[in-house]
Amino acid sequence: MKRKTVLTDDHIYILHQFLVDEVEVFQKLSNGQEFKPKGGRKQAKEEQEEDNSPAIEKDSFLDRYLHAVEFYKKHFKNWQSGAKVEAFDVRKIFLPLYEREPNHYEIMQMLSMPTKEEYIYHHSVSVAVLSYLLGKAENMKSGDIIQLGLAGLLSDCGMAKLPQQIFMKSGSLTSEEYDEIKKHPIYGYRMIENIPGFSKNALLGVLQHHEREDGSGYPLKVTRDKLHQFAKIIAIADTFHAMTTERPFRSAKSPYQVLDEMLMDGFGKLDQQYIHRFMPIVTSLAIGEKVRLNNNEPGEIIYLHPDRPTRPLITIADGKQIDLSKEKDLYIEYVQPE
Repeated sequence: MKRKTVLTDDHIYILHQFLVDEVEVFQKLSNGQEFKPKGGRKQAKEEQEEDNSPAIEKDSFLDRYLHAVEFYKKHFKNWQSGAKVEAFDVRKIFLPLYEREPNHYEIMQMLSMPTKEEYIYHHSVSVAVLSYLLGKAENMKSGDIIQLGLAGLLSDCGMAKLPQQIFMKSGSLTSEEYDEIKKHPIYGYRMIENIPGFSKNALLGVLQHHEREDGSGYPLKVTRDKLHQFAKIIAIADTFHAMTTERPFRSAKSPYQVLDEMLMDGFGKLDQQYIHRFMPIVTSLAIGEKVRLNNNEPGEIIYLHPDRPTRPLITIADGKQIDLSKEKDLYIEYVQPE
């Protein structure tokens, strides 16, 4: 940025895109008046001291994640007003996340951040992250991983073409409203199909991410043999995040419960190989690990079933062994910190 540039909202927005939180400025404004910042560093410091929430390290994955959500929200609202999707803008949202891979703790924190009102913005960014991580686990080429992440980020961009009262509705959808929701993959595909910077793979990922292997999905009811790899991966990321976060119409579920449901209930719908590859990305269960069950009982893992790793054999306080693979109503709520 050139010396003596007069900062506008657009300049400030671009600085935020590149994770620049502060810049040095002249003491006078362009009209000659003295520059008097509102609050400044002192106020920011006081506000930070009053905030009792866990601190997020600057430029950490979670810091970049929150920046990405903020900027995605801005663009989503622009799309609602009729603006076109720009590949350059979308890449600026995604690439900082791609360059700072999260650990298990950060993924769990990411899942806990959405509010009911901000869900759609968090969901899109989280799906991008979870999709690219699964792409890396599949040893995809870096260019394909980036396109996969972009497709995950834009998988719900078509929601911008729907009435907001539908996708933000807190109660059950009517059949007519649900029919409208099912159009969003087509809207999203049309929004980016002629935009340079998005591959054919990315387009199919956006269009097909709600399709299912048995043909029960939407919008075109295609079956497994016609489903693109990107769509299969995004479907897993989309389903996992949707079920593990607070929604306007239901509460969040335990990640371990969700993964088990995806394996059992998703058979014939979601790609089982990708689910198994996805599990170690979002969980870290190991023998000897301390866990807390949904009935608040503490336990310790003593054996992991290869086919159902989210339902291990555990011992509880009185020494009794519980095989979670045989207990339908019990599941791991969370792993206890050391």
